[in-house]
Amino acid sequence: MDKYENLALVLSFIALFSETICAGDTGPIVHKNASWFVTGGIGYTWYSDGYNGDYSANSGSQAAIGDGQTTIGRFAIGRELFQIKSLPIGLEIGVQNGNTMRANLSQTALNDIGGILPQINIKTLLDFLATTDLHANVMPSCFVPVKLGIAYRRMQINDRTTFNDLSQVAFEVQAGLGYTISEHASVFVTYQGIFDGSTVYTINSNTSTGNISNIPEQNGLLLNVKWNIPIA
Repeated sequence: MDKYENLALVLSFIALFSETICAGDTGPIVHKNASWFVTGGIGYTWYSDGYNGDYSANSGSQAAIGDGQTTIGRFAIGRELFQIKSLPIGLEIGVQNGNTMRANLSQTALNDIGGILPQINIKTLLDFLATTDLHANVMPSCFVPVKLGIAYRRMQINDRTTFNDLSQVAFEVQAGLGYTISEHASVFVTYQGIFDGSTVYTINSNTSTGNISNIPEQNGLLLNVKWNIPIA
């Protein structure tokens, strides 16, 4: 299943849950007095186009675990702004750690640049997301968190100046399933996708230089804890 199939599956899940809500009156908004909120999450993500080793029979390279797979942590602060019917609409700003990995180049391309894989440093990202929680009468304590927005990312090549660095804004989606613990606290698991186009490595064998088209995309899972801060 590729990244676009993952995104389609998430959007289909949101649409299905939305139809359940629209079948009757929406359930109660649990945190009606909540204005500000903070969210902390830990999880695991997969960056595309990271080095995975050379599995060919005549290769002397070891099989790598996969440079693009790493644990992540995210922290965000947000505010509920208004409601559309019974849907709470908010905004949040978050930070999330990046990853250092080797580029996934073919052996032919690797030979053209001296035999050493470029080391990509994807720095801490900053994201801005619109948020809402979908509730239904049939499961009043459960909800579907949905977040859509943009992520600003920077990529730096650590070990050489013959490859380009990048700064890009990518589309981000988070969606999953949550459970309300109390008036102020909830936990939820979300899929996170960050998309800004496929990564293509282009090598100029005459100058031994390279170009990277886009910062590698991400697909991951986050376990989150949210704390609502009520207005006094």
